[in-house]
Amino acid sequence: MHQITFRLYIYLLCLLCFSASVSAHTLKESTAQVILRDGQVEITIITQQDHLIIAMQNDLAWLMGDLQEVMPDNLSAAKQQAFIAHSLQESTQLTVNNKSIDIQIAKLVAHEKGEIEITLQSKHQFEMVKDISVSFSKTLGVVHVSFVKPQYALVKAGQAASASF
Repeated sequence: MHQITFRLYIYLLCLLCFSASVSAHTLKESTAQVILRDGQVEITIITQQDHLIIAMQNDLAWLMGDLQEVMPDNLSAAKQQAFIAHSLQESTQLTVNNKSIDIQIAKLVAHEKGEIEITLQSKHQFEMVKDISVSFSKTLGVVHVSFVKPQYALVKAGQAASASF
């Protein structure tokens, strides 16, 4: 009986260690910040690179229409990043004042711990922006989005700046 209890204890200990290592690799949800400036929109997406590569190499996602093209398996790290930047540039949909706006620039920076930061930029001709909408590739999963419209001011030495919302 003591030997069975010991084996059960070892089994549970191994299971606990395995579940801890699995939870350490779970995907954090993607985040995006949409910054609206005069004549320009900048979208910065932060996500986990490994998750995105797996999602973009999924043939079923392509068959379901979630991808325009499947990422080949044998790409170098630089080519994987270029593929990701291009794919997200193509799949991100941006509208300003109910008019579709093309994404013009895509830049990708890899960070520690497997995170990547993708910056997308667009220009628009609207004097006043009444609404803005963005949708992302399904490969990103859930995306937490924040919209920012900076207010700029020149602050003289010893003076205070203020903003009202």
